Amino acid sequence: PRVFGRFQDLLLATAQSPAMLFYLDNHLSSAPQPTIEAARKRIVVDNNRKRSPGINENYARELMELHTMGVDGGYTQKDVTEVARALTGWTIDQPRQNGNFIFRPQMHDPGEKTILGHRIPANGGMQDGLRVIEILAHHPSTARFISTKLVRRFVSDDPPQSLVDKVAATYTKTDGDIKEMLRTIFYSEEFMSPGMYGQKMKSPFEYVVSSIRALNGETYGGQQLGRLIAQMGQPLYQYQAPTGFPDRADFWSSDGAIIARLNYAVTLTSGRMPEVRVSLNGFRDSQAAALYIGSPDFQKR
Repeated sequence: PRVFGRFQDLLLATAQSPAMLFYLDNHLSSAPQPTIEAARKRIVVDNNRKRSPGINENYARELMELHTMGVDGGYTQKDVTEVARALTGWTIDQPRQNGNFIFRPQMHDPGEKTILGHRIPANGGMQDGLRVIEILAHHPSTARFISTKLVRRFVSDDPPQSLVDKVAATYTKTDGDIKEMLRTIFYSEEFMSPGMYGQKMKSPFEYVVSSIRALNGETYGGQQLGRLIAQMGQPLYQYQAPTGFPDRADFWSSDGAIIARLNYAVTLTSGRMPEVRVSLNGFRDSQAAALYIGSPDFQKR
């Protein structure tokens, strides 16, 4: 819902997402010496094991390394710890019932914090975490890091620095307006330049989805499609690192993955794909459709 809004709003929404809170353990993070009430309410995790209350730095580290500033953005281990302290108490309300975000003051570290040179006074409560989001969203390293990711996504695996700089300037000027950053990309000289055009390769998921759309197909997206996408190199939800699957062509262009794509194109256009119905109107026959879906041009975006 916030993909065309301000980056800071998107960042806050992900920080309060129960999925993110659970995946990176921030729902367990609490002050080093919590109150008796906080200890009583500590959360039962996998396999019914109880984890001792204390600060968990997992989300704080990924928030800075992957979501905002980047690994070389200029933060220190001290900053990671201070961010983790500021986000204590950001947790999940009744995980097995409704799973909504909730701030629990009794889990929060009330002490003063210093993050990237910014002092956050003591006893700020939930405002500490909100201030962290604001600081990170307005850091110059975040502007460069997010701009680089967007240019890599839409232009080239090796983002041209000239365009990264333009998009970063738009980020700073518009307070992180993602729509304006995309406008800067799509109206840039670099976007349609001969050296950049057609450089991006679709991931297996994008390839499967776009091919079904290209043939006016219908599917309920069952397990067979999931297995085919995995054969092309992208087993859904199974990339272990929190970065997600790489956004680079070389990750998808092995010989085996390309053969799997070609086999899929033939199966899809011949009407033998379980769970999928396609229309070949506009093509002479299934062979012509398969050549189109399997062509290098179609596999690029």
